Amino acid sequence: MKQYKFLVALVLVAIMVIGVIGCSAPATESSAPAASGDASASSDASPAADASKAASGEPYKIGIVVKQMGAPYFDYAAEGAKKAAAEMGAEVISYTGPSSEDVNQEITFIEDLVTQGADAILVSTADSTAIIPTINKAMEAGVAVFTFDIDAPDSDRLFCITAGDAIESGTAIGESLAKQVDGKGQVALLTGGLGSETLNQRLDAIKAVLDKYPDIEIVATEACDDNFEKCVSQAENLIQTYPDLKAFAGVSSVNPPAAAMAIQSAGKTGEIISLGIGLPSQCSEYVDAGIIPELTLWDPGVMGYDAVAAAVNYLKDGSLPKDGQDYGEYGGTLIVPDGTTVGYIPSIIFTKDNVHDYEF
Repeated sequence: MKQYKFLVALVLVAIMVIGVIGCSAPATESSAPAASGDASASSDASPAADASKAASGEPYKIGIVVKQMGAPYFDYAAEGAKKAAAEMGAEVISYTGPSSEDVNQEITFIEDLVTQGADAILVSTADSTAIIPTINKAMEAGVAVFTFDIDAPDSDRLFCITAGDAIESGTAIGESLAKQVDGKGQVALLTGGLGSETLNQRLDAIKAVLDKYPDIEIVATEACDDNFEKCVSQAENLIQTYPDLKAFAGVSSVNPPAAAMAIQSAGKTGEIISLGIGLPSQCSEYVDAGIIPELTLWDPGVMGYDAVAAAVNYLKDGSLPKDGQDYGEYGGTLIVPDGTTVGYIPSIIFTKDNVHDYEF
């Protein structure tokens, strides 16, 4: 009997041990969420670490990579970027890009900036798809990447600062074009590069509008890689090939003035018009001459300013722009549609009445 009681006692002890072991396992699992919470806190703390960098007096390092150096549009954007950097405790350590559109060179410049220890990189790319792996690698390396002007929406970039919705601006250009040619005639479309998602969206929107006008014929769509001289040559060839051509519509800032120059050189002022996206400083003489009836653009300096401001704010506290974000007297107010990571600065319509009122 005593042996029986002893055996029962052993069984009970074994059951208790198993129970203790079984209860201990969930304790180990519950520690995993705690670790996850710590990781989240660590992630949230990253901007604070950057804030301490600024507090120490060391400026944030900002790099800017554009799709084409020497383009007045990007020079104005860089001026705005440097203005914001000076005001917000940052330094533009590099403003660079290829002399003509070349995404492979863009990739090299971005990689160099990562190596140089840039805190943030602003990118305006010639190819929204090919640049994706490089942007993602920079983000993985801890660099805050923002796009501006031309987006790479399928990348891991944090935010894009651009101007007006590409589809809306393309639709407006298409409607203006149809009105200017009275809904009939031959027209040619011009773009910077076919690898740009933003420019392609504008082109598609123009075509969608013109599809509603059966008497308007799109005779050609030419891409100049944002090279002014190349665009002039393309426009000259189109004027010769299509003697009844009535208009050019361009979705990149080099297009309207380049086409206008070709129109003027061919002695076609009053017969062919040029319109689209363009800098008032480059187009004012053609607006005055009646070759360009109207232009659409935005202040590229404001775009550069707001892009740097967004990047510095992110480095300081981890925040991204919200709708109605106020960047002061120069930067203005940003429009951020719900559920997006894209901010728009306002567009401006330029005509004879106001084209001389702007410096860019």
